[in-house]
Amino acid sequence: MNFSVAVKDLAQALSRISSATPQRSPMPVLENVMLELEGSALSLTATDMDITVTTRVDVRGTANGAILVPARRLFDTVRALEIGELKFDVDPSTKRISLHTASGEYKLSGLDVSEFPQRAKFEPRVSLNLPLNKFSTMIDRTVFACSGDEFRPAMTGVLFQFRPDEIRAVATDGFRLVRVIDHEMTAELSEPVDIIVPPKALQLASKAFSATDITLEANQTHVRFADGTTTITARLIDENYPPYENVIPQANDKRMVVKREELLNTVKRVSLYSNTHTRQVRLKVAPNALRVQAEDMDTGGEAFEHIPCDYSDDELEIGFNSQFVRDALDRIDSDEIAMDFSTPLRPSLISPYGKANGQEVLMLLMPIRLNN
Repeated sequence: MNFSVAVKDLAQALSRISSATPQRSPMPVLENVMLELEGSALSLTATDMDITVTTRVDVRGTANGAILVPARRLFDTVRALEIGELKFDVDPSTKRISLHTASGEYKLSGLDVSEFPQRAKFEPRVSLNLPLNKFSTMIDRTVFACSGDEFRPAMTGVLFQFRPDEIRAVATDGFRLVRVIDHEMTAELSEPVDIIVPPKALQLASKAFSATDITLEANQTHVRFADGTTTITARLIDENYPPYENVIPQANDKRMVVKREELLNTVKRVSLYSNTHTRQVRLKVAPNALRVQAEDMDTGGEAFEHIPCDYSDDELEIGFNSQFVRDALDRIDSDEIAMDFSTPLRPSLISPYGKANGQEVLMLLMPIRLNN
């Protein structure tokens, strides 16, 4: 196996697969990256058994072949070289690898590719093309709300619901919930398909691709994303997602409309004076006026600001985790947002005041009981 490649091109390819390579694994073979050369196409594959990433890079190949290379050493070496060209030679009998540069040579030992996990056959139940920018936006708007509780595995991922006329993405950690509905991305389906995708796979998919559109395929056990150069295959979370629609209130009849950026910046400033454990901010809503307040009884810190809003109902005071409010507002791209309330102890809803990027966005926040 012999080829030459631009260091910059190889570095970019390695960066696309690096997140799938465990630095330490009970299976040491997974700490390697598989290189497969056929003609002028070099394929690089990394896996941690839950996620497998394969990408291609154009090279000048002279002898086809395949080899397992220690991933961390290869990554670090290529990153350190920065520019120039790298000539890659493999002795098929000893598996010794030589990396030649214009000024030196690096040697390391590889392994036979037969030791690497075999890629399972993939037969999709659903297949569709997605605009990458819209799909990435859907990921950004949901993945932050996934739970980190390993005892509730379904809630550690994002639920995708594929329907003939829409795609839904849902995430919740029990304290907040996000539901995004896209009516423009559709799939040809014989029946509805629901899958729960781990956050790591979605974050990789939103960063690893450069094409305008990607392909999403899914079956009972795995999901696959591809853009023609890079393919990400991930194991799905095999659990039943909780009936999230049951917790979305239907009787929140008190609506406040406020400028998103003004509320976000106010919460950022005022929350500096909130209790470090509860992070509580109070929203006191009155006709056309909103007071945002925080206090820390332990340190004596206190702050408040007033901002204008559109509100015409009874006065209401409600408390929220300030970080949850910031997370929600950060992921809405409309100039104004609507907050729908019921009582200080029932969930509140945040949504763009109008559609954003063709997606219907709804964020639910559980309130915090106010400290009197």
